[in-house]
Amino acid sequence: MKKLYALAFIWLLAFSNLYAFDGERKGFILGGGIGAGFLSNTESFNSLSNTDSRIVFLANGKIGYAPSNTLEIYSTGKQSWWGKSGKISRLLISAIAITVYFDNTTETVWFISGGFGLFGGGGYEFSSHWSLELNLLYSTITKEETDFNSIGVLVTVNFLAF
Repeated sequence: MKKLYALAFIWLLAFSNLYAFDGERKGFILGGGIGAGFLSNTESFNSLSNTDSRIVFLANGKIGYAPSNTLEIYSTGKQSWWGKSGKISRLLISAIAITVYFDNTTETVWFISGGFGLFGGGGYEFSSHWSLELNLLYSTITKEETDFNSIGVLVTVNFLAF
């Protein structure tokens, strides 16, 4: 996965607008955020099931390209951490995602975002480069005979360089 991120980063640098980071959202984008949320994880094996719900700390990141001031296409990763029985657990989910902004003439604007099969949400860019975002998250992982399902509500404050 790290090789894929490195290749995507090199590809985006090679083909992105040479005037990136000029204050226009169009072109190369790089961002991240921190926040908190509620996560419910269910682990199932045969007919046995165990659910663990809790408040989590999270971080996210994105790297991609905006073909216009109202559309971003990017790779994102959302990572959650929580403590349980003296150890720290972590869940990392990656997706290809898009964000659509409803206005391209002002610095403050509402937007919606979504990752293919992973999350959906929206937010408000309250200042140039800064936003508050709410996401609904769902993931399912099957390994051998074990199913792991995660449902969450996440709130983050994000910074986006463009």
